[in-house]
Amino acid sequence: MESGNEAAEQSWKGSNGDDVKTCSEIFSDRGQVGLIAMGVSFLIVGVNFALKVILVALIKELRLKTVTLETNYTMITVFVGQFINTAILIVLNNASFKDFDGGNGPASLIFFVGTETDFSVTWYKTVGTTIMRTMTSQALWPLIEFGMFYSIINFGRCFDRSFTSDTFNTKSPSVQAYIDTYAGPAYLIHYRYAAILLQIFVAFCYGCAMPPLYGIAAVAFVILYINERLLVCYYYREPPAFDEKMTMLTLELVTYIPYVMLPMAFWQLGNRQIFESVVTEIEFKADIRLSEHDFTSAFSHMDPTHMTYNSGPLWLLILIFVYTMLTKWFGRGGEDEEDEDDQLVEGLADYYDALKDDDKNSMIG
Repeated sequence: MESGNEAAEQSWKGSNGDDVKTCSEIFSDRGQVGLIAMGVSFLIVGVNFALKVILVALIKELRLKTVTLETNYTMITVFVGQFINTAILIVLNNASFKDFDGGNGPASLIFFVGTETDFSVTWYKTVGTTIMRTMTSQALWPLIEFGMFYSIINFGRCFDRSFTSDTFNTKSPSVQAYIDTYAGPAYLIHYRYAAILLQIFVAFCYGCAMPPLYGIAAVAFVILYINERLLVCYYYREPPAFDEKMTMLTLELVTYIPYVMLPMAFWQLGNRQIFESVVTEIEFKADIRLSEHDFTSAFSHMDPTHMTYNSGPLWLLILIFVYTMLTKWFGRGGEDEEDEDDQLVEGLADYYDALKDDDKNSMIG
């Protein structure tokens, strides 16, 4: 059986007996659409990189008091910007809110371009595949970034020594300029934390609908781990000493994943086209196909006496929220909190209290 261009060039007998050739244009158009979709994925990754550079520069202009505070602000802003660009904008750009406001509400006036009313089959074929390609590209980005910048740095070093192998032959006007040329780039630890958070949040946000995202995130972590272990030793400059606050802040942000994942899973599992075989008719191909999936139909699955396939995520979210509130009100009320403004306090006792009795007596005496 022929396929691709060979199938397009085959001749067939039509119903009227005439010789007809399979339309080759449809195969060409499908190939162009695939290239455009791949280009969009790489474009999103490129915009994420540009966002990182811009936000890092803007945070530096704030001139915060400490390096730790600066890196914390940078990590959060980079992560939020990249998450919106990767996981939210593409969904809203393709979304239609005609099921909720009939096409005349404020949401439909703002997002008037999209045609996807729910997480339907066409949504997975268009938006879902784009998210998968983007996260795959994002997982490979550390390797691409290293290859790109390593080539640029090496070209600068070769130019400095007039493209010879003698490293003592240099055009640098001073010793410090020579060191800057042959030293590695600065290690941006906040960018790495932001990349980890991006993979985690996107995977859990859409992983219920697209489980391969969990595997992509795992591969991304392996690549990032090996890449960072090697480059910190052999490529980057020695990073400054950081305390544990950025790590603790990252772990704290991860605790908010259920509040993103479970509502998304509840809505994804409530798609009536896939799980209930409810499909509305359309008159023309360009018409928007309504999903019949609105708040009324969605929350009908929350009846405790009649639990359904997608009741679990929202009930679990409610239980987590109640448990968190009870823990916050009754479980942590007596703990002493560390002063966040005092950057020198890191859980250590006061100087006088930490002294031994003999030292205290010598001070008093």
